[in-house]
Amino acid sequence: MTGQVFTVAGGKGGVGKTTTTANLCAALAAAGYDAVAVDADLAMSNLAQLLDVAGDPTVHDVLAGDADVEATVRSHDRGFDVAAGTRDLEAFADADPARLRDAVVGPLVERYDAVVLDTSAGLSHEVTVPLGLADAVVLVTTPDVVAIKDAAKTGELAGRVDGETAGVVVTRTRDDEATRQVLGELGDRVLAAVPETPAIAGGAVLAPVGSRAAQAYSELGARLLGVEPLRETAGRYAVAPPEPDPLAGDLEPAVTTAPEPEAEPEPADDGEPADEGAPAEADVDAGTAAITEAEGEAPDTADPGADAPEPAAGAGVPDPEPASADGEADAPAATSSFDPDRERGGSFIDDGDDDSEEREGALGRLRDIFE
Repeated sequence: MTGQVFTVAGGKGGVGKTTTTANLCAALAAAGYDAVAVDADLAMSNLAQLLDVAGDPTVHDVLAGDADVEATVRSHDRGFDVAAGTRDLEAFADADPARLRDAVVGPLVERYDAVVLDTSAGLSHEVTVPLGLADAVVLVTTPDVVAIKDAAKTGELAGRVDGETAGVVVTRTRDDEATRQVLGELGDRVLAAVPETPAIAGGAVLAPVGSRAAQAYSELGARLLGVEPLRETAGRYAVAPPEPDPLAGDLEPAVTTAPEPEAEPEPADDGEPADEGAPAEADVDAGTAAITEAEGEAPDTADPGADAPEPAAGAGVPDPEPASADGEADAPAATSSFDPDRERGGSFIDDGDDDSEEREGALGRLRDIFE
């Protein structure tokens, strides 16, 4: 029995195609599947470099007829393999994308349960070939309008070459109106919603073990294989106590501690005593907090100038998870790809909704792919 081929595409650069490729393989490997990530981004190969498994020969050599694909495969310590590419310009010029099916994918599907192809940005011949040979195409987009438009174009191209689009992975999601609009409009076509994650935003390609991003990618693997859930039997990835995110300490805390009491003010220069009947400002703040807590509400210690986003009716955005002692939220027993990671930071998507109408039109075009 041969394995399945999944092509990860999206049109726009920087939306998380390479990250999705690597994490999908990590999730599948943790569940005991033999998975290989193939660097099919021939112009801007970086998968092997990001995973620290670069070397020769490469996929480019295979596509030039100078090597067998088995020689390009390196093992990653997360349990999956990588067929590495190269960033050499001459190697790119010699690589023939038309050889991808027979020289690269053909031998690998005989050896692996899942062959995951990382593709380049844009619409070109080197993107068209992976779209046409896949068992399922995974479109990747952020809630950004331009990314959605490019994902729709890629999906339309996949349809023209008889590619089967399985659904959409929405990356860098947050608790804001743009994310809610995307998830609501696409509905069950969303294979996974990956929350904004500091470690990934900081340059890491693999999500921290036990993080909500890892849980989202695990759900992606389950949806693609048609199993629920993706049970981990061979490693630790999503179903594990969360590891501290190395960049989480750079974020501002959601609730700040009360300031130290200020020293008693000096008497006024005019010699007039201070009004002893007026309560000090710190006492007012403390009293307000006490009254608020007594009424069952948390004291408002956030920046008064910041506008908190209001959840849309029926959006299904959950309350934040309770934090554990190490500052990470406890991983829930069952997760949904529609859970934005509230404790994560980042500023990729504005809370404003100025692009709502344009986004709605782009999402309509993306939905049409599945109809």
